[in-house]
Amino acid sequence: MNPVNRLCAAALVFALLAPAVRAQEALVGSWVLDASVSKTAVPQLAAAGGTLEIADAGAGKFASTSEITVGGVTGRSETTYAVDGKDYAITATPAQPGVALTSSMERVSETAFKSNVKMNGQLIATATTEISADQKTMTQTTTGLGQFAVLSSTVVFRRK
Repeated sequence: MNPVNRLCAAALVFALLAPAVRAQEALVGSWVLDASVSKTAVPQLAAAGGTLEIADAGAGKFASTSEITVGGVTGRSETTYAVDGKDYAITATPAQPGVALTSSMERVSETAFKSNVKMNGQLIATATTEISADQKTMTQTTTGLGQFAVLSSTVVFRRK
């Protein structure tokens, strides 16, 4: 391939990948739960407050730390993941003995991501995370499956 064709091919690859990179970078930042517009299937499980920190961990990976308060109890979760559809471990505090949580994420559009949440290898919920065009709002719609239907919610975060 001559140099001009190589340059054109490289520009095309970059143009196709750039929206994915921009969309993934839009996840990075500090987010605060907007409880006033968030909804849950079971009102007693509605979060009263929370934060979400997503950092670029390098090599295409992201580190996520969240703290959510439900019913006066604060829970924390941490994970490092890539947007590649593979399962990554979630560390939850307080931890439940014998429970292993994982999550996977893949890009479905320039501004949306789909996640699967598993407990001990069994799919318990799916989630769609969308970033607004101005990148100031993140909306995550979760659908709990089977006995985990109580996890169904729409949670809205505002960029801090």
